[in-house]
Amino acid sequence: MFATLLICSSHASAAGKRRHFEPDDLELERPGTLDLDLQVGPVYGDSPSKDHLLLPDFELALGLAPNVELDVHGAFTEDGVARRHVSGDALWVASKLGLWDTRTDSGDTWAVGAVLGPRFPIIDEAGIGYGALALLGYGHRRRLALVLNAGSFIDPGTKLGDRRPLSVLFGLDLNAELDVRGVWSLQSEVGTAYYLSPDPHELFFALGGTYAVSARLDVSLTALGGVLPNTDHAALLLGVSPQFGLW
Repeated sequence: MFATLLICSSHASAAGKRRHFEPDDLELERPGTLDLDLQVGPVYGDSPSKDHLLLPDFELALGLAPNVELDVHGAFTEDGVARRHVSGDALWVASKLGLWDTRTDSGDTWAVGAVLGPRFPIIDEAGIGYGALALLGYGHRRRLALVLNAGSFIDPGTKLGDRRPLSVLFGLDLNAELDVRGVWSLQSEVGTAYYLSPDPHELFFALGGTYAVSARLDVSLTALGGVLPNTDHAALLLGVSPQFGLW
């Protein structure tokens, strides 16, 4: 299935430092629930950031209505071992929408959603971009969820006035519960970005496991591998995801 996602490589540009595209799921937080997802760890590769430390990759999700969620995505990295330079991924402030869903007689579900919003510059960046993703999900009796992602990002450029990164995105997100209580679960992702600007294309795979410490706290460990030049090639990320009831 993953082998059908083929992509060619291109030369690196000084414009883009954005980390790999991470496919999204169709899970929506309940109204008033705040979920904070943090990941930290070493990343190795030949991207503009070289070998670096993720400090951290973060996602904030706040449920506003049964089918509307506010998402804030971003990342900070300490680039290189000797340079000690801190860079940041564009801050994506997005609305996550559940547009349609249905359940079959056998208990399987189908759903359609979207993630839309501006991408703001953080460090060494300038200009405001935009991100849009369409999501198509399939759930098998609440134990297995597959979500297909397709969309595009226009990222902020640099203060030097380089051409702004423009990419077409495809991805697949998988989540599988490994026990009936939902304490252990398995996650897998494949993501690809084809750039219409002179930036390195991306193709990566991720595999991780999550343990539910309680109903309000998850911990995870994820391994990532990238296969194209001028991108991140390997990472091992420790994650923690607490939830808070705000109203």
